Amino acid sequence: MPRRGPDGHHRGMDMNKGTTERRLRRTRDGRMLAGVCSGAAEFLGVDANIVRLLLAVFTIFGGAGVAVYAIAWLLIPEEGAATSIAEDLFKKAQDNPNVQDAVQRTKDAVNKNRTHA
Repeated sequence: MPRRGPDGHHRGMDMNKGTTERRLRRTRDGRMLAGVCSGAAEFLGVDANIVRLLLAVFTIFGGAGVAVYAIAWLLIPEEGAATSIAEDLFKKAQDNPNVQDAVQRTKDAVNKNRTHA
């Protein structure tokens, strides 16, 4: 039976006491492209080929597999990296004066349309 922790939430049995917490990362070992499937498989504790097969099925039936893979590649950090590709791009964009100017112009246009509507 699960035990309750000090915060009142249920806690399962902790079989890995003293180990670091699992994190979803794109792996370098076992990768075919960007390491998304091998990283997800390692995180889930399954064979990477199962994850690849699921993505292939999603790709064949509607094309969603390609989109899922691309989004995961952008959002999941590579092992050893502190941030994902998307986080890096977002931080670079925030520091770019052209982007800051475009954001401000967009805000001004939205506010102008609100006052005239």
